[in-house]
Amino acid sequence: MSKLNFEIRPFTETDLPILHEVREAAFVPVFRSFRAIVGEDIAQFTYAEAETDQGAHLDEMCQTGSRHHVYIATADSQVIGCCGYTIDPKRKVGQIGLNAVHPDYQGRNVGTALYEYVLAKMKEEGMSVATVGTGGDASHKPARRAYLKAGFETSIPSLLLCRML
Repeated sequence: MSKLNFEIRPFTETDLPILHEVREAAFVPVFRSFRAIVGEDIAQFTYAEAETDQGAHLDEMCQTGSRHHVYIATADSQVIGCCGYTIDPKRKVGQIGLNAVHPDYQGRNVGTALYEYVLAKMKEEGMSVATVGTGGDASHKPARRAYLKAGFETSIPSLLLCRML
């Protein structure tokens, strides 16, 4: 695979439509995995609106005045990824939130570069610690690998347990 030249810049309103396309494409394996893990009986309730809810969250993140900071990765002027984060100045903790890299560009250091970029922004804003949450299933393995490459180490194991009533 050839070296990918890309840039990182702040989000602009004109990015939103393509950003939704990037998010949707990137999360296909994640939502498929979640539905397979919990089974159709549970998924019809817990993940019925997952894509729509995530899209609404992206819209909220990108609204003017949102507490979220959103940065975009572009290659040849095309949006290929994004990373959002929030900060808590009182606790001095920054948190990486919704982020995605289009599948055509995954595995080419875009995610890691986005994380390193927003981590530097957090540090500039006086944060002392950064956190990120991710899934433990196979569909999140690329994200976990990129988080580790960006220097995240300590993790708190957790489980989401489900059952029908």
